[in-house]
Amino acid sequence: MSNSAMRIAFLGTAGIPNRYGGFESFLEHCAPVIAGNGHQVTVTCDARLYPDREPDFRSVHRLFIDTPANGGWSIIHDLIAFVRTFSRSTHLVLLGVSGGLWFPLFRLLCALAGKRLIVNIDGIEWRRSKFGPAKRALLWLLDTLAQTFAHVVIYDSEGLRKYLRPAAASKSCCIAYPGDHVLRLPGSRPVAGSALTICRIEPENNLELMITGFLGSSLSSYTIIGNWSHSAYARALRARFSDEPRLHLLDPIYDATTLAEHREGCAIYLHGHSVGGTNPSLVEMLFYDCDILCLDVTFNRHTAGDCAQYFADKQSLTILLDGPQPTRLARDALRTRYSADGIAASYIAALRG
Repeated sequence: MSNSAMRIAFLGTAGIPNRYGGFESFLEHCAPVIAGNGHQVTVTCDARLYPDREPDFRSVHRLFIDTPANGGWSIIHDLIAFVRTFSRSTHLVLLGVSGGLWFPLFRLLCALAGKRLIVNIDGIEWRRSKFGPAKRALLWLLDTLAQTFAHVVIYDSEGLRKYLRPAAASKSCCIAYPGDHVLRLPGSRPVAGSALTICRIEPENNLELMITGFLGSSLSSYTIIGNWSHSAYARALRARFSDEPRLHLLDPIYDATTLAEHREGCAIYLHGHSVGGTNPSLVEMLFYDCDILCLDVTFNRHTAGDCAQYFADKQSLTILLDGPQPTRLARDALRTRYSADGIAASYIAALRG
């Protein structure tokens, strides 16, 4: 390893390969690229999700933490992950702000040891409707501490810029997620009248709006792939619509070929993400050729631009679904923006400062 090489630890995620969501997808596809540029890369993993416990993944070292990476335990997970990677790393990257409580201490230790502390603030977690007032207040505090004490603050959508704290404005940069890793299946054709959504089953993803908007249309089928069993909200929503013959409510799918079959086969992709940031599932769909309809919020417009149509409510969604789909604008520029090589290079530059 050259003198200019960094020893980078990515902390705070469920791990790689992806078994959870956006940060994990980013790490699965970008961490090996960063390692391929001559840097030593460690990714901490939630040990419960990986029975194999192989230490290496495509030249990236995996370090397993027994404490859960998500939910209330994530605050402790991030502390343990920091302690276990501190001595082996020159740059410590916290993905998400769960560890914000510890950032004053993390910053002091990094200053004493000549290391750099970086945070990717994710979306604006403290605005999510699924959390009560007390939890939103705690998340706001964690976000504020993380932004204040990190050396570098990364955000993934220009729509998040207005949520940066004053202390973070001069040390921040916008870096999105990659999408060029998706599998394409040559010769596949979309099924007319079919729609698809892939997301977590949470209120801020507006699934009830999209389902009722679809049911008011003449489309023949709507497949939703998500974690339908993880919460009372998700289970109740599934039970409510389980008898609808045009709906197909599927559990999470991580197999690349099966996901590609669903994506290649849909005529329209519906995206209802409403809170915070560049959503990886939307970025990935930009690498397919179906029409895309998004909830009209600034984050989605920053991500998809003129390559999508936008709806505000179930009535406007139904009108779009039954109306003629416009000629799609070329997506080459967006696909270049969301390449793993380009995003890995942006992270390397941000970490170097």
